[in-house]
Amino acid sequence: MLNKNILLAEDEPTISRLVRTYFERDNYTVYTASNGEEAIKIFTEVKIDLVCLDIMMPIMDGFEVTKIIRASSDVPIIIMTALQSEEDILKGYSLHVDDYITKPFNPKVLVAKVNNLMMRMDKENSLKMEYKIGELSFDFINSSVTFEGKPLELTKTEFKMLAFLAKNNNKVCSRELLLDEVWGLEVYVDDRIVDAYIKKLRKIIAPKKYIKTVFGTGYRFSIEEKWENY
Repeated sequence: MLNKNILLAEDEPTISRLVRTYFERDNYTVYTASNGEEAIKIFTEVKIDLVCLDIMMPIMDGFEVTKIIRASSDVPIIIMTALQSEEDILKGYSLHVDDYITKPFNPKVLVAKVNNLMMRMDKENSLKMEYKIGELSFDFINSSVTFEGKPLELTKTEFKMLAFLAKNNNKVCSRELLLDEVWGLEVYVDDRIVDAYIKKLRKIIAPKKYIKTVFGTGYRFSIEEKWENY
């Protein structure tokens, strides 16, 4: 696991030092805040991978901090608090926190919760960076694709177009939409260039007929071989 940044917002110095020590033993980089205002400042200035947040803090409590973070980020949040009522726990989950741990707690348990969340996030992120459909496997980190296990020689534009079509499997993509997604609105490109790129992509992935023509509209990617319109 790559080094990750944790925001630890806790106003009790003893608890903060203890938890920080356990996190650092697991090679996490820890940024500490003693109140909600400091927590928000750190969160806006540093790329934070996970937040451990006390509820009862001065200036701004943990619920308010969670609202502000959730307005712009889905970063994992673990609530640490002495509040144990069902109402408080439900309030935390209503704000879309990922986990809850009540004080007093064993720091080892908190670290285990953090490790599980981090592994889940890493897995989800890796899935977002890879995509497989039919005989095509896309690697979005390296902008590369394999077909039947063999790498394809694609330009950046060809990769973007094929990847967009494949990610929109069985959806009709108009020429205008493809122009927008591949070239952007700022660049004027004749829509006939889309047809030229489609023709080239079809040759590259032949004999598979994944890219279908939807006459009068655009194109549709489908791994169904029974389509007749090509």
